[in-house]
Amino acid sequence: MITLKIGLKRIALAAGLAAASATVVAAAESVVIYNAISTKVMQAYTEAFQKANPGVTVQVVSGGSGELLTRIRAERNNPRGDLLVGPDADVFDVAIDLFESHKSPEAGAFDAAAQHKDGKYYGFSTNFQAFIVNTKMMPAAQAPKTWTDLAKPEFKGKILMANPAQSGSAYSQMQQIVKMHGWDVMEKIIANTTFVPSSKLAFQNVAKGEIPVGLTSEFNILQSKEEGFPVEAVYPADGTALIIDANGIIKGGPNPANAKKFLDYISSKSAHEILVQIDKRRSARKDVSPPPGLTPVSAIKVVPYDTVSAATERTKNLEMFDKIFSRK
Repeated sequence: MITLKIGLKRIALAAGLAAASATVVAAAESVVIYNAISTKVMQAYTEAFQKANPGVTVQVVSGGSGELLTRIRAERNNPRGDLLVGPDADVFDVAIDLFESHKSPEAGAFDAAAQHKDGKYYGFSTNFQAFIVNTKMMPAAQAPKTWTDLAKPEFKGKILMANPAQSGSAYSQMQQIVKMHGWDVMEKIIANTTFVPSSKLAFQNVAKGEIPVGLTSEFNILQSKEEGFPVEAVYPADGTALIIDANGIIKGGPNPANAKKFLDYISSKSAHEILVQIDKRRSARKDVSPPPGLTPVSAIKVVPYDTVSAATERTKNLEMFDKIFSRK
């Protein structure tokens, strides 16, 4: 497996994009993955796929969801990637014309809500956004219990969140807050919060004791807890949405046949069982059980999440975020 990482500044520049794209080596038999999931899961997928498809080289370019979408848009006239793996479904919806329809033989394993109507993406995982709390720094009784609690003065400087322009999960967090409570509350939360460039930092820095509270996907909290960190998950009592992460084929990519094979593989039951085992995520497949240790859905107040409005409002929302953030 060939692995690259990209950064926002580099993809924001056309010259940087061209240079980065040139480093993706064209192989006689290959597939190029734009990857937004953990390297551990992608490594396991790469090994299994290459074993089943000898002679095919899997090339992986890893980055945040926003970074990868920016790259795909910049390359739309000469696509260099074959698949986008792991971002929230609304990342696909906001640029659905950049993705290819594919009728996967695994389609029947997904509910209608967990796949695009024309097969432009298939569900990967489903997860809730929650608060990770370092209980050595902040007793559970003092931790925020709702999204609106994050706006309270006592939490100023005690909250960590990824930049919603760079992280799909952070964008979904912001979208939920704005839909439920409006921009006035979100503005107060922005004032209280330290922002980091990746969703990984938003939970890792809390687990390591650098700040008491972070906004993150639930599986990151379970992973941290199983690794021995003093953390607990708090699901917002005012409701949190079940977010679907997805995978799809980039239209016009250089290796369409291998792209279809890879998408079918990572949509399979065996691939989703790897996801549950390694990453502690809830699978988007109907026939794969969630990992032990996650809070049952019945114990969580679930609110709806409209991926279409999240997609259509994305530019407007990010512009508003930038405007508020610039006033900090």
